[in-house]
Amino acid sequence: MIILLLIIGAVAFFWTMVLMKPNRRRPLAIAVSALLIMIPVVLLSLNDLYHIGFTIDETTELQPLAPMNDQLQIQSHPIGTAKKHMAYQYRISGDATIHTVKPSTTVKTKLTHGTIPQVAVTAQKLEYTNIFTAIMFAGSGEQGKTIGKIYTFTLPSNWQVVSF
Repeated sequence: MIILLLIIGAVAFFWTMVLMKPNRRRPLAIAVSALLIMIPVVLLSLNDLYHIGFTIDETTELQPLAPMNDQLQIQSHPIGTAKKHMAYQYRISGDATIHTVKPSTTVKTKLTHGTIPQVAVTAQKLEYTNIFTAIMFAGSGEQGKTIGKIYTFTLPSNWQVVSF
């Protein structure tokens, strides 16, 4: 809908600037049609930058950790030249595969201490704020888009973090 308003504004601006005969209403028509162009451009820019019209819906899934190599451990590997970020390898109970999580602009990792070995995977998705924004930004492909994931590893004191 917002793209449709932009197209209508562009056509109206062309009509008022080129095809409309000079009269007393022409400056007002130019101003209104220019606003019909500017408002959708500003709204699209704000949506792209700040996700205006959307809320971030977070869902968390808890998964129990299983020992790796018959040891109570998960494996870590520093990423980057400053080695500030860590990639982790872990196993989930009932699953024989080894999962790897590498931090990026949309994936964050945290390591905490607790009593139960588990990984909490928090997915952040965009949801429309209300019906008006759903109509305005329909067709943008943003609804339900995953914008980030946070992996929080909770390890008891008898578990180790081993470099791989």
